[in-house]
Amino acid sequence: MELKTKYFSTIAYDDTDVILFESGLFGFEEYKKYILIRFDNTHSSLICLQSIDDTNIAFVMINPYNFIANYNVSLSETDLKELQLTDSNNLAVYAICVLHDNVPKSTTNLRCPVVVNTETKLAKQLILENSDYPFKYPFKELIPKEG
Repeated sequence: MELKTKYFSTIAYDDTDVILFESGLFGFEEYKKYILIRFDNTHSSLICLQSIDDTNIAFVMINPYNFIANYNVSLSETDLKELQLTDSNNLAVYAICVLHDNVPKSTTNLRCPVVVNTETKLAKQLILENSDYPFKYPFKELIPKEG
């Protein structure tokens, strides 16, 4: 199948590429089906979450573990059941970004990660309730310091 996307023009995808958010994303609950598109095939940090229902709905995400080694996401029993997750090796974790022309002013939401079971293609957005992670973590803090 073909899909017109926000950032990549038209791309081909297969039904097996579709991930399902049964509850949608916060603020976008009516959009349930998405595909993941890598911005760069050689680097796994930057990825696009593209709605297959609306071309204009797409989110830029990062893999937070590539920037914050001690980032921690704990899944509840309910989360594990909803994702049908039985093997933690099948769990992918992403943080949604808000990008600005001035990249260091961009932010990523570490408090509400997107988690995907890469085997079942079920996904959800969590709220890390008892966490110090901010909703708006500055990109400038992700950029390695020289010295």
